[in-house]
Amino acid sequence: MRRLLLTSIFSLSIAAVPALAQDSQTVRDAQQALKDKGFDPGPVDGVNGPKTRAATRAYQKQQNLDADGRLGAKTLDNLGVKHSGAGTEFKSSGEQVKNGYGTGGKDIGHGGKELGTDVKDGHPVEGAKDFGKGVGHGAAKIGEGTGHAAKAAAKGVTSAVTGDKKQ
Repeated sequence: MRRLLLTSIFSLSIAAVPALAQDSQTVRDAQQALKDKGFDPGPVDGVNGPKTRAATRAYQKQQNLDADGRLGAKTLDNLGVKHSGAGTEFKSSGEQVKNGYGTGGKDIGHGGKELGTDVKDGHPVEGAKDFGKGVGHGAAKIGEGTGHAAKAAAKGVTSAVTGDKKQ
């Protein structure tokens, strides 16, 4: 029983460390930045609650970042709250390309699947339209991810060359 209690306390303390690692001012700044960009984090109170995490996830998805809902270095940098340095910006750039191409590829694949179903059912024209939509949506996602990645890479190059921590 004692061992179970100690294990539970240890597990809870490990889970609480990330929440305690961020000060409330950073969370407040991130909440305000999210609100300014059109995402609703709830009240700007410095508490990283469910609404803040949901707004963060939506923002990360829009920016082609890993949509984990956490206010990590990449997200805070992207929001303009904390500068994370050239290395993180280059990693973010790669992540944005990967996410954009992954999402775009899925959209193109979905269009191909629709094409196959429509042709099988005797509707080749509808199939061609569905395939075109899939390719169009996929190419847009790929372009969006590439655009975000180019901005992050440019920011990283500037930081690396000038050593400037404020972008």
